[in-house]
Amino acid sequence: MFIIFPLFSANLISIIIGISVLIFGIGLAYSSFITHEISGALSSVMGIFGIVMIIFGLCFIFAINAISFLVGLQFYIVAFMLIMIAVVGFLSDSNVARTGALLYLVLGIVILLIAMFAAENPILITIILGVILIAQGIMGLIYGNEI
Repeated sequence: MFIIFPLFSANLISIIIGISVLIFGIGLAYSSFITHEISGALSSVMGIFGIVMIIFGLCFIFAINAISFLVGLQFYIVAFMLIMIAVVGFLSDSNVARTGALLYLVLGIVILLIAMFAAENPILITIILGVILIAQGIMGLIYGNEI
């Protein structure tokens, strides 16, 4: 459909990206309310990050064309998100969260390096995100009742 009518497809993709980022932000904001009694610092970081993600999601849905905005910045945005999630994980009291945070930090730094050297090849980001999701799924299976 992108080849037939690119304007419609670009706007649809922008809306889908916006909805995804909005849901991610709502999830982080909700998690910040849940973890407020456990760790104040963790809750604050998650709340701020969640609000920023909600704002980005709404901008992608209603104002900004996400395709043109993200093409040059996608590596940097994903690296920033992974590094922020790693910071949140390091503030947690759980050893499982700290292990995952170390993985996110390493992958965030790798993506940042890729952003500097290969920002024109978006397939690399897809591969790295796939590896992250697989690793998170495996950690969820192994440490399911501790997370």
